[in-house]
Amino acid sequence: MKKLVVFDLDGTLTYTLEDIYDNLNLTLEHFGFKPVTKAETEKFVGDGVKKLVERAIKTPPPENFEEILSYYNDKYNYCGSPKTYVYKGVKKLVEKLKKSGYKLAILTNKPQEGADEVIKKFFAEGTFDLVFGQRKGIKVKPDKECALALLNEIGVPLKDSVFVGDGEADALTAKNAGADGISVLWGYRTEEELKKVGAKRFAATPEELFSAINSL
Repeated sequence: MKKLVVFDLDGTLTYTLEDIYDNLNLTLEHFGFKPVTKAETEKFVGDGVKKLVERAIKTPPPENFEEILSYYNDKYNYCGSPKTYVYKGVKKLVEKLKKSGYKLAILTNKPQEGADEVIKKFFAEGTFDLVFGQRKGIKVKPDKECALALLNEIGVPLKDSVFVGDGEADALTAKNAGADGISVLWGYRTEEELKKVGAKRFAATPEELFSAINSL
């Protein structure tokens, strides 16, 4: 039995696309760039906010890119997440895992402030033992550095951990770290897309995910 379940956030625990889409276009409009579609936004997410904004601009990063990035972060991190929601069955899944004795953590490419705001709004205090967002000086998913830093901070060995996410970056993070991983199919990527990067275990529902975690 594993001791720790490490969850991705966007597309895994919470549906956040609408709020990302709204605030991304507010940012683009503010700086004079063309808006993006919701379908484009869905393709752009998963590799961190810097890549998200770079892809949305669709040109080489301008000289004021850091200003644009900061503007988006401020807009999104403190927007109150009015259109975000927890996927059906996820809260029950989390409760069952806690009762079964698992430690729970979040590993997300969302900036730390934004991750903390979302978790605070949608989950009870103490639900997660650690929320690890994008931090200065630590490489984001799919690099293994963030995963290993999380494990070191929470004090659980790699072999006792399982990483759960909906995107290519999540599957690749588990692969790069040499950890067990499970890809969920209710998020922003299809099974076919995930298989292309080497994902091997899948769960179509929170119930299937609970069983898959217990089988490791």
